[in-house]
Amino acid sequence: METDYQTFEIEKNSISVYTYLKENGFSESYIKKIRNNSKSLKLNNIFVNTRTKVQKGDTLKVAKNLGNPTKIKISPLPIEVLYEDENILAINKPHNLATMPTRSHFSDNLGARVLNYLNNPSFVLRTINRLDKDTAGIVIIAKNLLTYNKVLNFKKEYYAICEGITPENQTIDLPIKTISENGINQMKRVVSKDGKKATTHFLRVSHTEKHSLIKLHLETGRTHQIRVHLSHIGYPLLGDGIYSENKQKLPHTFLCLKKVSFEVEDIKISLEVDLPSEWNQFIK
Repeated sequence: METDYQTFEIEKNSISVYTYLKENGFSESYIKKIRNNSKSLKLNNIFVNTRTKVQKGDTLKVAKNLGNPTKIKISPLPIEVLYEDENILAINKPHNLATMPTRSHFSDNLGARVLNYLNNPSFVLRTINRLDKDTAGIVIIAKNLLTYNKVLNFKKEYYAICEGITPENQTIDLPIKTISENGINQMKRVVSKDGKKATTHFLRVSHTEKHSLIKLHLETGRTHQIRVHLSHIGYPLLGDGIYSENKQKLPHTFLCLKKVSFEVEDIKISLEVDLPSEWNQFIK
């Protein structure tokens, strides 16, 4: 496959390519990949390296996508595309779909569906965010490494259905610890003074006699943070088979990443999805 480049018009005299890249927001890790690929830089259509000097008026081309293609089994099942351009693919992931392959979700997962949709054997799959299998909502894919390294101000707003009637709003600032047995981390997390800082803000949107619909913002991104925090204060998420004592048989945890916003190359992108239709039976 032909290499895809981003083009820059040089406006300074007598600086190295390395200096130019640093001044334009390229990370050290990306520059390292550039150094390891002899065809990653073109100056006036001639291959160069990061030590090469550039002059005002030169044209520098930098490879967008460096890395080994993702080799996983593809799935022919469809994806719901929310937004797509040359650099970004945004998808609405349903409940009960793993983001990437696992032992129990080897043949069908979001990554496998994305590779089938893009139909590009050289594609390197890079997710800006991931969601648990049970969690529905927005997943952002970077179509190249350059974009992956330039996504800024990524903000997320979750919605959830809780058991019981929560306070109208609350901030939960409690550290979370991973349970370890014989040196092996377990799936379950707990609130513990020995854990890592975790802060969750929520606002109740509506409620019934049994359930509350809330929206949440996180200051930190600990694994299972929302589930652990809400369970700890007595309002576990509906359908949570790990952190709820309610044994009601439900197909998944009722958690959804409903809104995201971010910036890439000075372009602001905001996306929002509807809550899954099966939520309607539990909320107003």
